[in-house]
Amino acid sequence: MNIVDMLPTGRFVGLLGIGLVLLVAYAFSRHRQRIAFDVVVKGLGLQAVLAYFILCTAAGSSIFAGLANGFQKIYQFADQGAAFVFGGLSNPAGPWGFIFGVKVLAMIIFIGALMSLLFHLGVVQKVVKILALVVRPLLGTTGPETLCAAANSMMGQTEAPLLIKNYLKDMTESEILVVMVSGMATLSGAILAVYGGLGVPMHHLLASSIMAIPGSILIAKILLPETEKGMSDADLADMRPETKNVLDAISAGTVDGMSLAANVAAMLISFISIIALVNYVLGAVTGIFCESPLTLSIIFGKIFAVVAYAIGIPGAEIEAAGALLGTKLVVNEFVAYIDMVKSGLSGRSQVIMTYALCGFSNFSCIGIQIGGIGALVPSKRELLSRLGMLALLGGTLTNLLCAAIAGLFV
Repeated sequence: MNIVDMLPTGRFVGLLGIGLVLLVAYAFSRHRQRIAFDVVVKGLGLQAVLAYFILCTAAGSSIFAGLANGFQKIYQFADQGAAFVFGGLSNPAGPWGFIFGVKVLAMIIFIGALMSLLFHLGVVQKVVKILALVVRPLLGTTGPETLCAAANSMMGQTEAPLLIKNYLKDMTESEILVVMVSGMATLSGAILAVYGGLGVPMHHLLASSIMAIPGSILIAKILLPETEKGMSDADLADMRPETKNVLDAISAGTVDGMSLAANVAAMLISFISIIALVNYVLGAVTGIFCESPLTLSIIFGKIFAVVAYAIGIPGAEIEAAGALLGTKLVVNEFVAYIDMVKSGLSGRSQVIMTYALCGFSNFSCIGIQIGGIGALVPSKRELLSRLGMLALLGGTLTNLLCAAIAGLFV
């Protein structure tokens, strides 16, 4: 009998995955003695409550579906501008499919203008203040990092930092890591809709992105606990816009969005090209000794087979699931989801993998964040580069944690 067939199975195998994720985060923590374990417990509890509410109650499902529809409306407004400039190229239903440079970059520009306007009107400051008052007692986070973590669950890693652009320069290293990890661990509302169209269960995509809010915070605070003094509530309340009027705010936001879009495009081209180069070299070298040349996806797929089992995937399917996790890490979740739909995994395994793949945590996104967030706050670019791999680890661990917890309820 194959040893894989002897592995225990069942819903509660996910508890092993939860423990493994926390153990890895602790092992890579840069200040273990400063970890606030009460925050970890509260964060896990909040994730479990959200999972039950979203997955097991009709009210939870209805509320979060409504939230998703609201954010989708924002992206539809961006589509209007993109369609005027690019015409049919902005329609992903066309024969050319989803064009990143047209669809996503146009959204970044619109979101930049919208968020600058909302900041000028004082809306962002009020939301930050409320979040600081509500969430700080639960997880000990500040308003800006919490707002960005929440916004990332619907707006994406390049647009959400625009919400807190005026706060970024004064944020601590731990707060910046929360911004980065939450960006890696979530997907934007627009991308969620795209994957839903591919046949990935939209309800679970939404649930995963929402669960990743407390998950990304608790993982980031384990990896890099707070050792500095962040902004107080008074500091947040005193933030004032630099723009003179509504038109000035829209213009300034548009310029910021355009700069951000250009940085994202350049970094994405660079990192994906480098990954292709590494895969070519690996294939050329290993092809001499192996019948099937190796790639980064294959290597990480073998490694993640163990992880796939720990988050609740049955033994017979762990290699297929591990390959999906490797593809997501090395290439992106788009390709991984396409492969998942065609993989033939069982229904429950596909649900668990939907949570495990639901994030931007891949190597190319390190470049996106350095370019995107770095364009908003150049003084932090060196810090962003230094925290890039740690953020990637944090985003991956958050997705796996969400998958393991969700597996307890499905």
